[in-house]
Amino acid sequence: MPDSPCHILRVLNADILCEIIELLREVKLLTPFSETCKMLRRASKPHLFRNACISASHDLLSGKLFSFATDIWLYVRHLTVRGFWVRIWYGDPLDLGDLPLADFLARMPSLQAITVDDADSMGGPGIPWDGITALLSPPQLREFNLRITLNRETPIPRDANFAIAPLTRLCFSIWDYRDHPRAQIGETSLMQYVVSVVAPSLEHLSIPLDVAPIAEMAALSWPRLRTLELKGDLDIEPFQAIIDVLSRMPQLRHLTILRAQRRGSPRPVLWSSACTKAFPCPQLETLCLSHLDPQTELYSHLPSTLRQLSLRCWPRHYLHQHVHDRKAMTRLEWQSQICTASEVHLALRRCSLHALESLEVEYEEDDHEGLLLCSISELFPHLNTLTIYRYRRPVSPSIKAVAITHALSRLRALRVLRIHADLAEAPHPLADFMLGSPPYIFPTYEETLNEFAGVLAKGLGLELRFVCLLLRERWTNLWLPFRIIRDSGGSVSEIRREMDLDAVGGYTLFDDASPNTEEQVPLPGELDLFEF
Repeated sequence: MPDSPCHILRVLNADILCEIIELLREVKLLTPFSETCKMLRRASKPHLFRNACISASHDLLSGKLFSFATDIWLYVRHLTVRGFWVRIWYGDPLDLGDLPLADFLARMPSLQAITVDDADSMGGPGIPWDGITALLSPPQLREFNLRITLNRETPIPRDANFAIAPLTRLCFSIWDYRDHPRAQIGETSLMQYVVSVVAPSLEHLSIPLDVAPIAEMAALSWPRLRTLELKGDLDIEPFQAIIDVLSRMPQLRHLTILRAQRRGSPRPVLWSSACTKAFPCPQLETLCLSHLDPQTELYSHLPSTLRQLSLRCWPRHYLHQHVHDRKAMTRLEWQSQICTASEVHLALRRCSLHALESLEVEYEEDDHEGLLLCSISELFPHLNTLTIYRYRRPVSPSIKAVAITHALSRLRALRVLRIHADLAEAPHPLADFMLGSPPYIFPTYEETLNEFAGVLAKGLGLELRFVCLLLRERWTNLWLPFRIIRDSGGSVSEIRREMDLDAVGGYTLFDDASPNTEEQVPLPGELDLFEF
């Protein structure tokens, strides 16, 4: 009688068995495998129950979560709590009462990360204070991701003195296009309290600028912080206060500051000519900034360790081009002070980043665009990824792909080119509504994109592997990846549009979200509200 699968697997090294289990989990075959025998069921449990998701109203506040016994919670590493913190749909925000949430979480020995997610990112009553304190309390917790507001009008209790786990990662996000006042008092007071407690242990901090306690952050020590991400709308005057924060973060490697530009306000100057300090983050590797004045002294002080630089608009400039998107920008009193090609060229010329590997620029064309594009290969000869958002002046025709290849042909190491060329042939993002059809690429424009990608692929260096072109379609802004296949001699033998990729070169194919969502896009009968 042949040996059973269980008997054979018993002789495997534990690490090899874990590899097999992980491969089966990825192809969604782990459940039937785990039902083979008790030994495999026991070995599969840490993988089957690694991630768990519960409903705040149905499972937690109803008490059901605590009413039955199971050992699956021993294996959960990432817990997601989703939905409104109410017992009925239209109820008021509640407190936990006698529900033993903190004790329940403390008895999950493998728990490392908690994500609290709202069913509706633009609404909901918020999460009660005793709920947030319970979620932050497990001593084994290391990552906390908050995607739901706190009690909107209630600040943290004055006598609050609750324990918080030594987090290494703290992320809090709000909807990018939330109405003013964008900073809710509950969120602001929570960030002030939590940040002051976990600063010594944090390695990754990502919070909205709107609620970031900048003054408090500048007074704290951040000995382990490696990633700082700030995004939103905060009027910091002077904006150089950010430099005081960075000076407390000696280990920082990755910095993102995306600040919306208020109507009528000047571009921020992160580093004034009066600043005599050395750059406070000597080991910085990636830097992403929005709307900076090209005259700022920052560019002259960037460390040679930098490998990735992004000079962009936030929100993207293309979200200011059409009426249906621009309504949100008008409501928020945001404008796009996009730099010209000449201004971006001025900023890049002040950088001394010979070893830079990835560059992103966003600009409006002018008479010196050719000079900018040609200078990129001179200033950054080792680029392997280049992202360009370039916009036509109102009366300008589309740029020719051959002009781009001529300017960038000396980038010998380039492997990924992502370009939004703002082609005049591009249909309106909502144009398919005119036909009452599902989303699709108009055949004539698809042919234009294929031809554009083909010229770029054949005209650039032999190392090029992908050309990505941006498609704006309804509420989605998506990079279309074209894979370049070469023969043994290096010539292009095929240019194939890939349909199943999520990322190229480590960059997601989904660009910034539009203000409109699937639920907000007009019906065909409402198209008179939009321009075509």
